[in-house]
Amino acid sequence: MADPIEQFNQHQADVKNRFNFLVQSILLLAGGALTASIAVFTGSRTIELSISMGKVLGFSWWSLVCSICLAVVSVLIVILRDYFLGERWRKALSNPSLKVDDTPGLPDRLLIACGLLSIAAFLGGFVAIAIVATNVVVS
Repeated sequence: MADPIEQFNQHQADVKNRFNFLVQSILLLAGGALTASIAVFTGSRTIELSISMGKVLGFSWWSLVCSICLAVVSVLIVILRDYFLGERWRKALSNPSLKVDDTPGLPDRLLIACGLLSIAAFLGGFVAIAIVATNVVVS
């Protein structure tokens, strides 16, 4: 049976790998959907959208842009949080009187908020593009 510290480290590595995969997926899918839909809807003179579908399309584009931005901010928060944790940890190793705070703090709450908002914006934008595309094909 593995040492508890080793199990914890494996768990943390697994969580970070899943986080990276999710962020990469959002960036790839949102960027691809945004690029493709902008190219199709701005490059075609034959597609006519109703005012309501134009608003849904605009919403989808901005949702996807927000999703990408929030995903990037999430990665930045992880990098900064881990850097500052490492620095506190390094100082605590050389000075045992220093304590390393191990409770979730503001960066963790910001990370969760940005991550959930990124996923919600991605899903909203992706579904909105599907609604507009379906409306174009059906009408």
